[in-house]
Amino acid sequence: MEHFEVVSFAITTIAPIYLLAMLGVVLHRKGWLSDDFRRDAARLTFHFAAPAMLFISLSTSDIQFIEAPRFLLVSVAAVVGFSLFAWLIAPIVVRIRTERGVFLQGATRGNILITGLAMAYSVYGLEGVALASLPMGLFIIFNNVFCIYMLARYSPDNDGKQTYYVKQILSNPVIIAVILGATVGILKIPIPSVVETSGRLLGQLTIPLVLLNLGAALDFRQLRTPTVVGWGATFYKCLFMPVVGVPLAYVAGLRGMELGVLFLVLSSPTSTISVVFAEMFGGSRTMAANIVLLSGLLSFVVVSAGLIFLRIKGLA
Repeated sequence: MEHFEVVSFAITTIAPIYLLAMLGVVLHRKGWLSDDFRRDAARLTFHFAAPAMLFISLSTSDIQFIEAPRFLLVSVAAVVGFSLFAWLIAPIVVRIRTERGVFLQGATRGNILITGLAMAYSVYGLEGVALASLPMGLFIIFNNVFCIYMLARYSPDNDGKQTYYVKQILSNPVIIAVILGATVGILKIPIPSVVETSGRLLGQLTIPLVLLNLGAALDFRQLRTPTVVGWGATFYKCLFMPVVGVPLAYVAGLRGMELGVLFLVLSSPTSTISVVFAEMFGGSRTMAANIVLLSGLLSFVVVSAGLIFLRIKGLA
């Protein structure tokens, strides 16, 4: 029964994501989602909705980085290490230089804030959410800085100067929101209720706008003729990271819930907001959308099979 509940949870968590994305497909084919609307929605999400969601989530959470130091150290080292390794192999996997930014984002930018925490709650309850929240601020800051740097570095629109990358990172509204939100959360600075309520309402636009844009950008012809870049990013994110990372974490001393939460973090699908970031930096929106679609499908299989395996072996 426990195994059935784990599989049932994976289905009920991922299914709504695909239903909204498929709605985007239908609306786009009927001409109700124009290119102008998608560009405006991407800008709204990138500059306002996503920053509001991240700021409110981090500023109102109970961030205690000094708890569970081993879990914090191992999980952060895993995320950073896998990201840097992906950068190392990118020239081998991705021959076209301008596609490397989208590949690196798809291979490393997990949907930690939404899928990761939701899975942690379903499997381990509030205790699992509290544990997963410990490194979440660091994950989000690193992932955003790393992905924005890579997207800017390999963007066909950049001028090749280091100052361009620094400017893109420092002026990015998502990174600014994450840093401010984490700071407010750590210092426990009170937020006026009207600001918090307004921020939550604005942040709630993020997921539906991103998923509708995702569906509108999907090109199912590419799924019939999959690219090395798309499949490479998908397998790296959802299969290579958990298969290699979990044994290494076990050797490093993680057990039980800590090992299970790290597995959920590493096997989470590529973040849907990566489609918006790819478009904002001149990358292929279609490739980014297909990576999200493929990673969602593969993550469903990996998470279900992995949780069952870890539970049977008594490891998580």
